Amino acid sequence: MAEKRIAIIGAGISGLSAGCYGRMNGYETTIFESHALPGGLCTAWTRQGYTFDGCIHWLTGSAPGDSLYALWEELGAVQGRKMYDHSVFWRTVGADGRSFSLYADPDRLEAHMKELSPADAEPIEQLIEWIRTFDGFSMPVGKPRELMSGFDGLKLAFRMRRQLSTLKRLSTITTGEFAKRFQDPLLAAGLAEAIGGHTPLIGLVMTLIPMARKAAGFPAGGSLEYARAIERRYVSLGGKICYGARVTRILEANGKAIGVELADGTRVEADVVISAADLRATLNSLLDGTRQHETHHVLLEAGKLYPPCIQVSFGVKRVLHELDECLGESFKLRDPMRLAGADVEWINVKSYGFDPSLAPEGCSVVTSILTADWEFWNRLREDRAAYEAEKETIAAACTEAIDARYPGFKGAIEVSDVATPLTFARYTGNWKGTFMTWMLSPEFQKQHGYVRKTVPGIDNLYIASMWTVPPGGLPGAAMAGREVVQILCANDGKRFVATKP
Repeated sequence: MAEKRIAIIGAGISGLSAGCYGRMNGYETTIFESHALPGGLCTAWTRQGYTFDGCIHWLTGSAPGDSLYALWEELGAVQGRKMYDHSVFWRTVGADGRSFSLYADPDRLEAHMKELSPADAEPIEQLIEWIRTFDGFSMPVGKPRELMSGFDGLKLAFRMRRQLSTLKRLSTITTGEFAKRFQDPLLAAGLAEAIGGHTPLIGLVMTLIPMARKAAGFPAGGSLEYARAIERRYVSLGGKICYGARVTRILEANGKAIGVELADGTRVEADVVISAADLRATLNSLLDGTRQHETHHVLLEAGKLYPPCIQVSFGVKRVLHELDECLGESFKLRDPMRLAGADVEWINVKSYGFDPSLAPEGCSVVTSILTADWEFWNRLREDRAAYEAEKETIAAACTEAIDARYPGFKGAIEVSDVATPLTFARYTGNWKGTFMTWMLSPEFQKQHGYVRKTVPGIDNLYIASMWTVPPGGLPGAAMAGREVVQILCANDGKRFVATKP
């Protein structure tokens, strides 16, 4: 029997993942990508010998023993790749100069927090107890929700029996709400600044756990090289990629997806179509917008998105060794600034000096990321002069702020670059330029069980996108591609196969 032909839209991590698992399971796959590079949001760009990374800060599953490591092995991404680990997730420096380091190791974190604020012993001990509850835990990689039976759910619950009650509790408390229990303003700010006060506390705990066991490192070479490794795995499996091939429409006949149409008018027939593109674009542009699951409709109409960001990147003839231990640092400004229509009280700074492949010898890449307002930037879309002026203002403000914190920084800058929400939207097509998806708030988790990977009324069409695995991120994207192929195999009566190179 001839292999079924799958047309995959997008060569981001989810599209590459769907392609790899499709090939492992005997499907003929072709990926259509509008740009010239793989990775989608998992990307980087070079300026004057410096590589500015636009995605990975930490990679969950970067070491053996974590369940996600096996997934990355299947995709050929981690074999032989050096990982750089940090002992401090985030450091927060108050206006008074005091510093709070959010250590990944719970023992070290507890001692440090109690030294900073003995009066906060009670919430400190509670946080450490919660963290220790998840010691050794890693995200399950198994069946998609669409294929799970009641018995599968019971098995999962039994596996997580030690953590289940804590998981439920921490999913209903935001980091910001928990931070209010602290008397010390530095500890409160540090917890909220580290991962965002709107994020459920479980998000912070589940970030620290793999980092403590050195399973959340930074892959040498950065995001684009990581994506290229998965591209090589896909090609080695016999997959095809067409770059510069923008899909404009999903073709249908008799209630089935039958292929895709490209921007140049080329029609490509396929037995199955997998869209790894932005969810909104898939449903409302590649399709006619009339067919959506209720969850899709509700989220696209009223779902709260992670805000987009402004990334200011610097190529610096210097290495900020003061930042070697930590993933990044936030410091409070003595005088708040007004940038891109928002009041800014904190500036964050991250150094990539630990990876010498990203900069010339003796130099390093330094970035600062600001939360952005999409509507502000969208209004500048047609005013190029105002847009460029705002970028220059932001770069100058970040330069001065970092120089005040690390004297001599300004004079060491060789090149700078500002990527705005419009940059990310233009490059990836992601809705409103967001780099994640919907905020995984306590309210979200109460209202939505899971986001379906199919579209009602259209057979042979699947959605493999991080939008189906909120809040998104690289593991979610990779699992979305894997799970879609699992669903396809189940529908075709085939046993799903996952192999390692």
